[in-house]
Amino acid sequence: MTTCRTSTATMNFKYFSAPRLCKYANISFESFKELGQLKPPAIKTSYPGLAFDFNCGMRLQIPAGNWHVKILDHDSEVVCFDEDISDTLLISLEKFFVRWEFLLWLDGQLVFHHLYDPTDWRVHFYYYPSGMGDRIVLFPYMEEFRKKWRCKVSCSVEPYLQEIIKLYFPEVECSPMPNDSYATYFPVPGFSPFFTPEELRKVPMEKFAQQIFGLQRAEKIIYYPTKPRQIMEPYVCIAAQASITPKTWLNPDGWDTVVDYLNQLGYRVLCIDKNREQTDHGMTVKMPDGAEDFTGNIPLSERVNLLAYADFFIGLSSGLSWLAWAADCPVVLISGITPAWFEFSTPYRVINRLVCFGCHNDINLKWPDYEHCPHHKGTDRAYECSKKISARQVIQTINQLLDDKRTGRLKNSNFI
Repeated sequence: MTTCRTSTATMNFKYFSAPRLCKYANISFESFKELGQLKPPAIKTSYPGLAFDFNCGMRLQIPAGNWHVKILDHDSEVVCFDEDISDTLLISLEKFFVRWEFLLWLDGQLVFHHLYDPTDWRVHFYYYPSGMGDRIVLFPYMEEFRKKWRCKVSCSVEPYLQEIIKLYFPEVECSPMPNDSYATYFPVPGFSPFFTPEELRKVPMEKFAQQIFGLQRAEKIIYYPTKPRQIMEPYVCIAAQASITPKTWLNPDGWDTVVDYLNQLGYRVLCIDKNREQTDHGMTVKMPDGAEDFTGNIPLSERVNLLAYADFFIGLSSGLSWLAWAADCPVVLISGITPAWFEFSTPYRVINRLVCFGCHNDINLKWPDYEHCPHHKGTDRAYECSKKISARQVIQTINQLLDDKRTGRLKNSNFI
């Protein structure tokens, strides 16, 4: 149990937390100011001045008086606050899902008790700008949360993702952050202990989503195409770029060799990256020779329409791989910077475990820092996790996928 009393020009407030976050008890209130943590709580009670909500963690406004407050996590029964208090806004440091329960005594008499229950209330999910894949893995959990708690759900996402919400999550409203929600969560994979029960690098992305939302699993939502198939010939989609070049496949001949092999098999190869060329961190990645140019900043629904009819997709640890997965397109995923357990499960994961790999999930590193190869900066081994994935490995994985398609062993799970 951790508390820290602080005051502003207009009010007293006090942080509390479970033991895990006790070392952050003296954090500045400015850390969460932009999230509206000092706004008046939205849910009023019959006691004048007593109000609460869960819109930036749990927030409980205590009016002046002889109050005693006990706050606990209902599920684990861990007590996080148990003190006399007056004229103070109590705020939890935990901003992720906790099933909070609190009891209030006034002049020694129990007068108020509440157990977290958003049924029929609005719950809002505010998605910070981040990678597309980070959100695609989270969206099904938002829908599962809505179903489990039978609540109204809204979310704030960038405009390019709002079409995905409207098409595949029609019960979720896209809106700015409302003023009347029962709870608000800030689900973004990252490293902040206030928003993440466990650091991103320690668990697979879908497990990370489960922890943020307080769920065991979510049903996979298939992004079905919105138009009939437009390309009748057999084709494969590829994406050679990622959010940053260190996450790409840096074997200099890799993509050209694989595209040439696919062409020999009779496939059209469509490059669906946003740009034809990407340059950052002193490296440039271009659309492979032999691939057809389907690049461009086009709506994601159009990407889904291509992916849904493709025989398979070849990509990286990136948002387009997650989009292909959501479109139920078999994915050959090439990545050395992340371990194989980090992304969605696929039997067609390509990685070279005979060289250095998986630094993205190395908790001993100060991360994220993609400016240099963290283990082999300035040596011939720099980025060997990517450079040493051979075209032969990728081609062998493609052949396994094609064999599975022929024999009917290619199956997808309905749960994540």
